[in-house]
Amino acid sequence: MTSIYRISAVLLMALLTACSGTPTAPGQTGTQPREIPLDPQLSPREQVNLWLERAANTDEIPDKQRYQLKAAELLLRELQLPLAEELLGNIDTSVLPAELQVHYASLAARILRNQGKFQEAIDLLNDPKLQDMILMADLPRQLQISQLRASLYALEGRHLEAAQERIYIDPLLAPSQQEINREGIWNSLSYVSTRRLIESHHSATNRDFLGWIELASISKDNQGDIDSQVRQLNAWLQRWPNHPAAANLPGGLAQLGDMAAEKPQQVAMILPFTGKLAPLGKAIRDGFMATYHQTRGRGNPAPQVRTYDCADGQQVGKLYRQAVADGAQLVIGPLRKEVVEALLEQVPQFEVPVLALNRAKGEQFPANFYQFALAPEDEARQIARIAASEGYQRAMVLIPEGDWGMNVARAFSEHWRQAGGQVVAQATFEGKANNYSQIIKDAMQLDRSEKRAQKLTWLIGNNIEFQPRRRSDIDFIFLVARPGEAYAIKPLLAFHYAGDVPVYATSHIYTGIPAPAKNRDIDGVKFVDSPWALTDQAPEKSLILKELPQSRHYQRMYALGVDAYRLYPRLQQMSRLLESRVYGESGILSLNELGQIERQLLLAVFEEGLAKNIPLTDTTLDKDIHDQKITRTARPENESDTVWELR
Repeated sequence: MTSIYRISAVLLMALLTACSGTPTAPGQTGTQPREIPLDPQLSPREQVNLWLERAANTDEIPDKQRYQLKAAELLLRELQLPLAEELLGNIDTSVLPAELQVHYASLAARILRNQGKFQEAIDLLNDPKLQDMILMADLPRQLQISQLRASLYALEGRHLEAAQERIYIDPLLAPSQQEINREGIWNSLSYVSTRRLIESHHSATNRDFLGWIELASISKDNQGDIDSQVRQLNAWLQRWPNHPAAANLPGGLAQLGDMAAEKPQQVAMILPFTGKLAPLGKAIRDGFMATYHQTRGRGNPAPQVRTYDCADGQQVGKLYRQAVADGAQLVIGPLRKEVVEALLEQVPQFEVPVLALNRAKGEQFPANFYQFALAPEDEARQIARIAASEGYQRAMVLIPEGDWGMNVARAFSEHWRQAGGQVVAQATFEGKANNYSQIIKDAMQLDRSEKRAQKLTWLIGNNIEFQPRRRSDIDFIFLVARPGEAYAIKPLLAFHYAGDVPVYATSHIYTGIPAPAKNRDIDGVKFVDSPWALTDQAPEKSLILKELPQSRHYQRMYALGVDAYRLYPRLQQMSRLLESRVYGESGILSLNELGQIERQLLLAVFEEGLAKNIPLTDTTLDKDIHDQKITRTARPENESDTVWELR
């Protein structure tokens, strides 16, 4: 055979004999013992060969099929997917007993999952005829099917269904498995919007599911009002004292009471309120104060707030010390990157915590120093993760000239290569639209196609009909562009025969203001952006839009201010519990080991000029499922971590 995955004569014999002979009635046993354990000292490859030898040496059809399925399962665990698929493809499913039908379906679904055919795998497992067989299977097999189904739902972005599947099987799991399972439940629910949680609460019938839904709603509700959140949590604990989540509250909820008790009573905001950046500083302040007034409106305490104008970054250290002397227990700001770095130079130790609204260079920072930035590098890394989950491998990067574009491209490329991807080309464009066409033409290597046609014309002496062909080694394009640039570039991609190449972009492609007439030019582009830009669920947003007519130009700065308020009482606890999450308007916020706030944004696509949300996939698979490599397309037969030849 030409395939690098050569199947031995023994394996071929097993495959062929599986389809011959007189079928044994379902449930009929053969004369050989069905379960003869293999020597655990054998390598996986040797175990596979022994199972296949047993399959070849028995005349009893159920035993033969059972051995073949065991071999296929081992092949899957060792990521020998083409071999496993070929072996399953030669099993006659029409004569499989019910228990083996279930085993076969679980293996076939796992192969489909590894090929990125998630919905096909779900349909296979949800087939009504198979459901009856699953109910008759032994408990371990039922649990395996449910865990597999949950992982498929998560990969399809159907997170509520993934959580439901895990919740239903939780009472049947061992305590050690329950811990992992409940992490999965909470992770899936973190992807579900508050609105969807509320809708599900009205229709829930399972008691445990209802409790989980209420708890997830509490974790996302009142993010800016920690006292109200504590009251909601205490009420939940009284209603659900025996709920599976009550003994070990997930996501840092157990620390809510401590956060409320220890929250700063006075906050200083060191921001630019005069000069060029004054509109940005004022927008952040107004977003912060909008949440402040909402908290006060509920009758809950809010911190005293003092503001300090930091238009001149040279005085930032002096302003910090003045704020501390005035009684500040937390400082928010400064905003400019250079001023953040100046603060680090001027203040070697921070007796009062700082939440800087940008990131300084470096990989080591003092204690009590936190950094919260709307960093495009974070967006680039998230796009790399999303593209990897889609099974793409080869990227082209299009960026504007200058340090900003290069920094974003560098962050994307580093993360993309770590994920196993390859950047096959990178091109930069200037601010003038008249050079975009040539840049894209060169990036797509259309000139090479034209030169080949010219050479052929010269060789044969006649003009030939010719259509240029773009390069074929690109799976998707990562585009860093502002709206005006994207309006020119996206149509040119189609003009230069690359209209079918998927395009992913950062949030800079979208103003946050619906403009369907303009945005139709970028239909099909997928991008990441904040909940503030893509939804209208934040009460602060409607208030700001109503009271401040000019606020549309600084929407993301308002969201930054809102989230600064949501973060201010939680920073110390987040530093002690890194799995804590804050559901902000800039994204789902978490704290890394450097004290930097990281954001997980929403995914959206332009359709008919409007930004429409796309469910994010969850690639955190079950820890007890062995074949972990997932691709959206079938893995080529000449690629493998280890080349197997079964003898």
